[in-house]
Amino acid sequence: MTAYPSSLPIASSKSLLPRQPPGHVQREPLQRRLLARDCRLRLLIAPAGFGKSVLLADCARACPPECSPLWLNCAGQSASPAEFCRQLSIALDYPPGLSETELLVAVQREPRALWIMLNDYAREPDDELDACLDRLLCASPANLCWWLGSRRRPACNLPRLLLEGELFELGGADLAFTADEVGAWLVHVDTLRCSRADQLFALTRGWPAALRLLAAHGEREGSPLCEEHNALLRDYIEHEVLHGLPAELHHALCQLAQIPRFNDELCEHLLGVGEGAAWLQALRARGLFIQEVEGAADWFEVFPPLAQLLQQRTRVAPCTSLHLHASQWFAAHGEARAAVEHALKGGQPEVAASFLERFTEEQLLQGQDLALILHWRSELPDSLLSSTPRLILLNAWALLLVGRLEEARACVDQLARFQPRADAERLAELFAQWQAIRGIAAYGRGHAAEARAHLLEALPALPQSAWAQSLLCRSILTQIAIGEGRLEQAQQLSHEVLKQARLCGSAVFEALLELDHALLLEARGEFARAEALLQRVLVQMDAQSLRRTPVHGRILLRLGRLALRQGCIGQAASQLQAGLEDALAGGDPGAFHGYLGLAELATCRRDLPAAFAQLAEAERWMQRQRVSDSLYRGVLLLASSRLWIYQGHHRRAREALTRVLGHRLETSVPPPNFPELFPRLEHLLLCLDMARGSDVREALQRLLEQAVAQGRQAFASELWSTYAEACSACADLPMADQARQAAHSLRQRLNYQGLWFAADELPLAATAEAPVPAEACLSCRELAVLRLIAQGLSNQEVAEQLFISLHTVKTHARRINGKLGVARRTQAVARAKALGLL
Repeated sequence: MTAYPSSLPIASSKSLLPRQPPGHVQREPLQRRLLARDCRLRLLIAPAGFGKSVLLADCARACPPECSPLWLNCAGQSASPAEFCRQLSIALDYPPGLSETELLVAVQREPRALWIMLNDYAREPDDELDACLDRLLCASPANLCWWLGSRRRPACNLPRLLLEGELFELGGADLAFTADEVGAWLVHVDTLRCSRADQLFALTRGWPAALRLLAAHGEREGSPLCEEHNALLRDYIEHEVLHGLPAELHHALCQLAQIPRFNDELCEHLLGVGEGAAWLQALRARGLFIQEVEGAADWFEVFPPLAQLLQQRTRVAPCTSLHLHASQWFAAHGEARAAVEHALKGGQPEVAASFLERFTEEQLLQGQDLALILHWRSELPDSLLSSTPRLILLNAWALLLVGRLEEARACVDQLARFQPRADAERLAELFAQWQAIRGIAAYGRGHAAEARAHLLEALPALPQSAWAQSLLCRSILTQIAIGEGRLEQAQQLSHEVLKQARLCGSAVFEALLELDHALLLEARGEFARAEALLQRVLVQMDAQSLRRTPVHGRILLRLGRLALRQGCIGQAASQLQAGLEDALAGGDPGAFHGYLGLAELATCRRDLPAAFAQLAEAERWMQRQRVSDSLYRGVLLLASSRLWIYQGHHRRAREALTRVLGHRLETSVPPPNFPELFPRLEHLLLCLDMARGSDVREALQRLLEQAVAQGRQAFASELWSTYAEACSACADLPMADQARQAAHSLRQRLNYQGLWFAADELPLAATAEAPVPAEACLSCRELAVLRLIAQGLSNQEVAEQLFISLHTVKTHARRINGKLGVARRTQAVARAKALGLL
């Protein structure tokens, strides 16, 4: 039988409310929400230390004059219904000897406007007490408002109150401090720690008690929640959470704190059949920091800051057995990821390796858990990782998908140790997998012939069960065709592989292959169609399944690039940033294209330092991820060369461009996602030749004919513009006008607004190169432009005088400045006069 205390502390006026804690900050948004609601019951339900009492007291102090707050501190203790009614009668100034029935009648007739505030309601489940409270709530007239702060939810008819609009509830998520509130609070209590607000918030999840107790060590250095800082918090947990807890629940809470997530069935497996689930429900009923895992029905976790503290208490007694039992349970339920994690925590790498084999190729090739598998590679011995053909293949595919080509080749070559085998069918499959991996690695290195040979030989030999590998091989063949300019064949390959993906029922692979289709449309200059396609993919595909893979971020990055091509700068910036964050979070090498897009945006703003900084971040990211140079080096040097040319460093740009093209073989293919790399390198070199006064019309014409024949319309529009400039420089004005009109018409039809790394009116820095003599390098057209500039004409007026576009005038002006080694037009005029050109 439960023993009840003879009395409970009571306060019935504002003067007896609890004192405000040191460094108290009013939770004004929460107060406003509570005070604005007109309802019978306001509930504050949260575990210990979430500021329920402080908020209730603040609301009581803000009680309007026409109401009176009555404060009843229950101190977390249970009371019999009779004792509870007696204490309530005293608070209401009724005779203390009223029975419950008499109290209900008196409450129904109460004329005063009162706020009855029950602080720290009984912590232990008590059906009789809760039923009594429920009857009082039902009997209360509109002028009586109940406020209740509790660690647990009382067993009252709360759904009915909610349906009637008579209930307003705040939970732990509402009462936790936000990141901004942590910063504002530190300004009041510990200004020295303001710079660590984000760290404190991340470690405490806004738990007010943890924040306040950690602030007591504000004068010390070191990380919050380390051994030096959390002594007070540990004592608080001992007294406020663990003290008085039944031994079995104390044990269950400490055990569950070691497990990232759990449900009823897992608790039965770990804590005992017939007891585990009951203990979990008992902990939840008491409000002991067991919260639902977001987005996972029926799964729970111990509030992470508390879990960390409880884990520190058990470090002296490792939970090896607990983790091994959890590993077995997750493995039996097909959750290989959790099984591997717990096996590693249990100190059993051999068991972890055996569970790692259960990862399906479909999961891996879709990009799921790639970063995690690579992390496990660092924890497992090499001998285990290469102990079976399946583990070798799993690791080789993982390395391949993150761009570590040489490591993937070395890994898959270990399959040779397992040959010959008596099982001819299995041997053929292993060889086909080896060919598929070698073929994709060859494509990443730019070796088109080798890649195509391996992939075409692998496809017929891959069994039906390896449909994911088959789809990936066909995707690579499509990308090779796009890179080689065989766009019609790429269209056919893309259609066939998309059909196969749909037959396999893989939404993620379908989205991956739609990226190939969008790349094909982009190569043709059909930006609007490509954008509509990818937007449709985002809408139609299961958002959750995409978000668990790198596909979602890659689609956003591609959409950002397409928006940039169509001149939608704001949209491009938003999508590129969102896609970059997705890629960085998942460790995806595709983040490179996010940095590249942001560098292009900075170039559009004429902010060259920011553009160079983004390119440096792109290189740093790829090097940290150990991605093979061949997948990004050429694109990075092309982008850098554009910026160097804007700065006037022509020789440096020429050396970089020549170096990249010098490594190109006749059968080379450009890297993924940038199929125009090689023609763009050639185009930029021709622009440099033209800036030195060379006649590049014939070479440009060959490049233009190739682009037109391949269907690269957007790139062809750029080549037409350059060809027009080359003709103008050679005084071939009719052909220049014709080329200019072709470029304008094509660009307008394609809505090609954002040329690759283009920027108008970028000031040219004085080049460190020895300037070419002006008489030898200024073309006739450049001299004509310079003479009009010397007369004081604006760029627009020069364009009208010479019947050329404004863009062409600006281009000529930039080249004149670069050749004369100056930065501004006035300096160019002065320099030309000094040389006797004017």
